[in-house]
Amino acid sequence: MNYDIGKILDGWPFNPDEFTARRIKTRAGAEKIQIRIDMGLLQLEPTGRPDGTRPHGCSSLLDYYRSLLTDTENATLDEEECEHLFQEAWQYYHRYLSLFYLEDYQGVERDTAHALEIFALVERHASDEDIKWYFEQYYPHALMMRTRARAMESLQQKDYRTAMQHVDEGIRQIEAFVEQWEEEDLEEELPEISFLREWREELEEERPLSQREQLERDLRAAVESEDFEEAARLRDKIRTMWPPPRRLFRPER
Repeated sequence: MNYDIGKILDGWPFNPDEFTARRIKTRAGAEKIQIRIDMGLLQLEPTGRPDGTRPHGCSSLLDYYRSLLTDTENATLDEEECEHLFQEAWQYYHRYLSLFYLEDYQGVERDTAHALEIFALVERHASDEDIKWYFEQYYPHALMMRTRARAMESLQQKDYRTAMQHVDEGIRQIEAFVEQWEEEDLEEELPEISFLREWREELEEERPLSQREQLERDLRAAVESEDFEEAARLRDKIRTMWPPPRRLFRPER
């Protein structure tokens, strides 16, 4: 049997400046996800645990430890158990990046949720604060990717309003994370929150405007350019189309 994968790699060049993934089917017809890396490729299962294993007979280590800790009073996770959970989260990290690249946004939501649940489990049961922080530092990235997936699903329907609501919620959740850790400079250093804020501004600029919003934008532009005749015309048009509510006359007593 020939184990050389050179022909596969030659047909799929590695680009160091771009994350690339693809779906393939095996000879038996099973679907797999592949990620091109600098010295080869990674192959993942499209659902379930990415490496296809069932640790302790469970669908994932998260499920195993979650059931174990539920049944055991005051149970903790030691360093080795946390390391195993981190390796599982790392597998899901690679897959949710792949699924985002492949525009499978529901899959991204599913896998980021799994990673976030691992972080939450470690936060509750890890025996060491340093271990907790080791996991929590990856929380903003998983949250950002979940937010991006939700917003992209809305944008596919051209629903800019809902997309921006998802982005706003993601920003609030990361801000809450920063507040929880009480790190004053942490928010400024987080690329995830900077990305979401910049994306929010882009969506605001790109979204289709209502007739009134377009007229108001044109009015601001006319005022800024000191085209006062055009500004007066636009202001009158806005008042005509959307007159202010009439005040009820109340006679003096």
